[in-house]
Amino acid sequence: MAKTSAPAKKPLKAPLGKSIANPKARPPVLLKTPAKKPAPIAKRPPLPTKPTPAPKTLPQLPNAHIHPTRDTSSQVDPLLAGGPPNMKLASGHDRDAQLPTTLVPKPLLPAAVPLTVHAQAVPGAAHHGNSQPANILVLVSCGGWPVVDLSEDHFSIMEHFEVPGQTAPFSNNIVSFRNNGSGAYLIQVRPIGGAHWVSGQYLAQILVFSPDERHGQTSAKLIVR
Repeated sequence: MAKTSAPAKKPLKAPLGKSIANPKARPPVLLKTPAKKPAPIAKRPPLPTKPTPAPKTLPQLPNAHIHPTRDTSSQVDPLLAGGPPNMKLASGHDRDAQLPTTLVPKPLLPAAVPLTVHAQAVPGAAHHGNSQPANILVLVSCGGWPVVDLSEDHFSIMEHFEVPGQTAPFSNNIVSFRNNGSGAYLIQVRPIGGAHWVSGQYLAQILVFSPDERHGQTSAKLIVR
């Protein structure tokens, strides 16, 4: 008698909305991996420290250079200490003091730096009909420093545009020259040959050169009434 195979088992039907889990299936095993420890941070070696320099002590000036009205700890310029510098009077002029040229420094400037010249003219005692000298103040500097070593030969004064009725100009007729020692020069001029002034406005060109071959010029207006 032949053997017959058993009929296949029908899958179990789950109730509506539910599923039947396989009873033989095992849940997966979760393996725990050890957490990695962070690498230790290497400590940097401390930076070398520079030694602190000792504070410099300023040289102490003699007591003669301390201003008498200030605290003894404060120092002043030696040129300003002890009151104003000694001043000598220009010869023949008691009212005008001449500054000592040793107080005016003379810098080394390039040869291309020209002279800076400013001038101002006033009539003084010069009036219409007389021959009294007129005054011209000339200021000479170079690179901002006063030029103090000029003489009368370093100046030229030229009159331009003669006034109607004028009989003689005052060009280069310098009758008085004074070096004030501070870059200021007082020059007096009057008409050539003792001619008289005529009322009007006179225009003068002033040219200056220095012993080190620097040049400069300016103009000035003289009003005579």
